[in-house]
Amino acid sequence: MGASIPIRVVQKDEALKLLAKAEEIDNYQVECYEDRCNSYARRNFSYAPNTVSSIEYYNNMFTSFVSRVPQQLRDVGELRILLLMPSADGGMPHTRPPNLICYPGHLSASVSTFVHELCHVHQRKFPMMWNIIFTTLGWSVWNGSLPPALDSCRRYNPDTIDRPLWINGDWVPIPVFRDVMKPVLGEVDIWFYNAKKQYHVRTIPDEIEIEGLPHSAYEHPREITAYIIGEPEKYKHTMTYQLIRQFIDI
Repeated sequence: MGASIPIRVVQKDEALKLLAKAEEIDNYQVECYEDRCNSYARRNFSYAPNTVSSIEYYNNMFTSFVSRVPQQLRDVGELRILLLMPSADGGMPHTRPPNLICYPGHLSASVSTFVHELCHVHQRKFPMMWNIIFTTLGWSVWNGSLPPALDSCRRYNPDTIDRPLWINGDWVPIPVFRDVMKPVLGEVDIWFYNAKKQYHVRTIPDEIEIEGLPHSAYEHPREITAYIIGEPEKYKHTMTYQLIRQFIDI
């Protein structure tokens, strides 16, 4: 059966304390507030915990998902599951440090979403392991400077806020708001900046394209790998799947 993962769905009061501790680590909400586009896109959202009913039911539901988690990803320690207000971060499931999985609106999560978010918890906790995986896939941290026209309208992601920019070959993917004057959190495109020739395109470069992977997944190697590990059957035909299998039994 393999190792289990201690999982606990938490109520509103404890969730408030956990989010405050997470903010001390990643400064995510502060970063969003201080950036014009990210602040505007979240202006009507409530990033706060909600009350959970039937905690025992949800604890059992998430615990049942563990059998679908690759063995190599089960050493994350205790996971805390938080229910947030429906508008929190545009309603998108996400993670916060060190071990929080946040579900805005409801907890009727799919197994694939749970495994996807668990990947992000693991990626944050074991950066050296994941750096090796990303290097194998051709990715490395990029410390260059984006053109202001791209950097000023870059959408922040809590799952990647600590190391947002990576490069594969000459290409740096960037999630960019479509409307830079009135940005909407759910209306984002991935652009690809050529760091060598200093131009950007929206079309996925052939060098990094993975057949079947949605355009939105390309924003970061953490997202690419989480998509593939969360729904491995979709990507068994790809070389990226085979390379990930060298490290994780998916």
